[in-house]
Amino acid sequence: MTKKTEERLYTVEEAASRLKMNAEVLRRKLRLGLIFGIKLTPKMWKIPETSMIGYINHADNLSKQNVQSEVKTSENCSRFPRWIEYSGLPSFLSQKYGIATWLVMKKIIELDCFENEKAGFFFDFKIEELAEITGLTRQTLHKVIINLKKDGYIDYITMKGKNAIAKFKILTPLKTPKSIYEIPSEQGGVQGRLKTEVIGTCITRFF
Repeated sequence: MTKKTEERLYTVEEAASRLKMNAEVLRRKLRLGLIFGIKLTPKMWKIPETSMIGYINHADNLSKQNVQSEVKTSENCSRFPRWIEYSGLPSFLSQKYGIATWLVMKKIIELDCFENEKAGFFFDFKIEELAEITGLTRQTLHKVIINLKKDGYIDYITMKGKNAIAKFKILTPLKTPKSIYEIPSEQGGVQGRLKTEVIGTCITRFF
């Protein structure tokens, strides 16, 4: 009986070198599920050799077919998971508290996607700058984030003062009127997708 040899696992840097790819580009492909990898921690991946061989063997096809798939996935997730726009959350928050509440919630989601590799962690952002990019007064913004925290959408910690820096965190799973499983793939949801297209990707970031 022959002994089964364990498959070699590569670090991101090692795999990027073999694939002749920038390490950050490889990390993005791993997050999007375009290359299979094993996520050990929020920032550490291991890539099996067979995963790299498969990617190399299909390089010609990927140049057209999979790149288009990547662009489509990126459109669903580049600033925030697109399914949230179709979940009923925009109208729910707007009807309950006013349009400013959805405006702020959307911006905090965008900032979380930009600042954090994974949801559920605090990120820093100036209150004054958040007011500026949303077009709201500090008083209105303060009321909005209080309501979002009270309803269990976000958590935040802030200090007083003009240049105060607040720590924001999206609470997960994100409460939405419509589940991600009820939203079709063309709207960024899970309905109609294979499990391999969903697991480990940004589509389920807040779910």
